[in-house]
Amino acid sequence: MSQRVVLVASVTACFAVLTACGANHFVQRGADLYAEGRYVEADEVFDRSEPRVARASLRERAAYAAYRGATFIALGDLVHAQHWLSVAANIERSQPGTLGSDERTFLDGAWQALSRQPTQTPPAPVTSAITSARQPASPTVAAVPPPADTTTTTTTTTTTTQRALVPQ
Repeated sequence: MSQRVVLVASVTACFAVLTACGANHFVQRGADLYAEGRYVEADEVFDRSEPRVARASLRERAAYAAYRGATFIALGDLVHAQHWLSVAANIERSQPGTLGSDERTFLDGAWQALSRQPTQTPPAPVTSAITSARQPASPTVAAVPPPADTTTTTTTTTTTTQRALVPQ
């Protein structure tokens, strides 16, 4: 009888440990990749894991958000970085102690790294063909003279202007 109790207790303990590891795996895997400097891979892990975050514990959500934000900083996407760091900070603010001291230090360091980044300028507005027809040519489009055609023997001359997409 005592062997059965020990067996049941062992199985229950193993199940609890495996369940906890499985729930935290996506956060830890992304954090490990981040620590190794493999930011694109970390981003992929976080991106694929995002649907699971809603079911994760508050601590896992905060850690996920902190690492996701730091990963976006490393990739240069400051808008998304600020969003995810704000999520982590809001969780920690609403439930102090949710993040461990190491995770809190990491979050603070990520905020400092974000503050040292140059601000991103929004992309130029896209114009339609109608509005661009009324505007002067963009300074990034340079006129390129037509190539000299040495094999032409016709008497009519047609002038064609080609435009390069790269400044000359």
